[in-house]
Amino acid sequence: MNNTAQQSAQSAQSEPIRRMTGFAYFMTPSGWAFLVLAATALSIVAFRERSVGLIFDQEAYIQYFRSTDWHWLVQFYQNRESDMGFLISLITEELGWRSWVILLNAFGVSPEGGIRITVVLLNLVVMYSLLQTRRPLIGLVLWLVIPYALATVGLFQIRQGFGLAIAMLFALRFNKPTIGMGLASFVHTTFAVPTAFLMTAGFIGEQRKARALVAVSVVAIVLASAAKFLFATYGGRRIDEYSGYQENFTIKLLSLLLFYTMASVMVLYSTWRAQDTQRQRAFTRLSIMHVGLFVYLVVAFFVFPFAKGRVWYCVPLLLPFLAPEIKFKNAMVLVITFGVFVAVAADATKSYFEGVYHYFLMP
Repeated sequence: MNNTAQQSAQSAQSEPIRRMTGFAYFMTPSGWAFLVLAATALSIVAFRERSVGLIFDQEAYIQYFRSTDWHWLVQFYQNRESDMGFLISLITEELGWRSWVILLNAFGVSPEGGIRITVVLLNLVVMYSLLQTRRPLIGLVLWLVIPYALATVGLFQIRQGFGLAIAMLFALRFNKPTIGMGLASFVHTTFAVPTAFLMTAGFIGEQRKARALVAVSVVAIVLASAAKFLFATYGGRRIDEYSGYQENFTIKLLSLLLFYTMASVMVLYSTWRAQDTQRQRAFTRLSIMHVGLFVYLVVAFFVFPFAKGRVWYCVPLLLPFLAPEIKFKNAMVLVITFGVFVAVAADATKSYFEGVYHYFLMP
């Protein structure tokens, strides 16, 4: 009888999550709003003009599709210097992304068509992943508003957006954040850093949250300290590509990232004694990794600012997936969470006046 009662209680506890992510969710006002916002965003990225002068990086991606074919893949393998170097180059040369381009080219898709398909698909996968969270509408609004989300990696820096979509699909739908982030690192190199933190958290165990936080922080310090050597040894063409990315690495940016990181701190705090399920372990590991990213960036700021690269994007990009999981246990959690949203609003307002959302707001 006790076992039966316990199973019934667990079933009742998990039922709201299934209702939130199932078909019934779309029968609620929140679900209707989610559908309207998602459909509007998808229709814009699917059908609005993507000329070279209008979209950043459009020309670079057109060249990706024109130059990447089976011949490129054969040459890539034949030019390997060693087995270890070849394995590392699978990440540094982003073979996952190249393979996706080759696949689309094999079907005769034009470069412009391949880019549009990728943009629609990555945003669709992101939105599907958001449906797996506790409050999908909040996550979607954050994805639409955060300047580095839909308006950046969901629109023109699509390698990172495609990698993020894969990582979040595995993390939220299949509760496999480490596998997802590992696959994402083959699409965009910067995901190799959070993959290392997820592996560390998994090795320690999510149940030992305090130990995992310490271990991930130590790994973050080591990685940031060794970043100069890693970039010099394995950076390749990425060194030139990211040469200007350290210019806006300021205390102001670190302060903004601190606010974003507080969301994961609140997830950990509000679920510290939550029921140990696969889903909860996945979010715990993501939250610990999120904190590790901030530690990495703080150390990089003082030791090797170049290591910031696009790794810092991961901090705001994870917010739409983590913030909906915060449980408002007390007034402190509510106040701090409100502060996170104020920081997002301030960042979005600044970005609005800088024209970041122009593509979505123009007639």
